[in-house]
Amino acid sequence: MTDESEVKVSLADEPATIGSKRVLGIVPGKPIAGERKEPAKKDMVMVWPHLLVRHAVAALGALITVLVVSVFFDAPLREIANPELTPNPEKAPWYFAALQELLSHFHPMVAGILVPGGIVAGLIALPFLDRNPSLATKSRKVAVTAFTTFMVVWIILTLIGFAFRGPNWGWVWPWNEWHGEL
Repeated sequence: MTDESEVKVSLADEPATIGSKRVLGIVPGKPIAGERKEPAKKDMVMVWPHLLVRHAVAALGALITVLVVSVFFDAPLREIANPELTPNPEKAPWYFAALQELLSHFHPMVAGILVPGGIVAGLIALPFLDRNPSLATKSRKVAVTAFTTFMVVWIILTLIGFAFRGPNWGWVWPWNEWHGEL
C-alpha cells in the first residue's frame, strides 16, 4: 500500500513516481495537429430546459393532433373478429403485402425463399459490384440503379397487394367499394 507521502507527480523533465512504480510520463493536454479549440460560451446551450422543452412541446403537439383527428374521424374498423370465419381476402400487413403479391404469382419456394434470399445476397454483393470509392451519388451508377429498381418494384408490389386486391385475391379498383363476397 502506498502512503500519501510517497506519491510524487511532476510535470517537469524528471519522470513521476507513484509508490514503487514509475510513470512513463505525464503530458499536458495538447493536440497532435492544430490548436485546441475551446467552445465559446455564447454557442453553448444547455439540454435542460432548451432542448427538452422543445421536445416536450413537439410531443404534446403530435399527441393533441392525433387526439383531435381521432375525435372527429371514425376509424374504418370492421366487426369483432370471429375465429371461425376468415375474411376474404385475408391480407398481410402492408409491410408484407409485396411478398404476398409475389406469392400469388409464383411458387412459394420461389417467392418465399429464392426472391428474398436473392435480395439479401444482392445487398451483400452490392459493395463488391460497385467498387467506386467516391461517395457522390452521380458517380455511384450501379448502386443507385440497383437500389432504385428494387425500391420501385417493391413499392409497386406493395401498393398492388394493399390497395388493388379484393375477394379471392381478384383485382378491385380502390374507388369501387365492395362488401363481403363479390
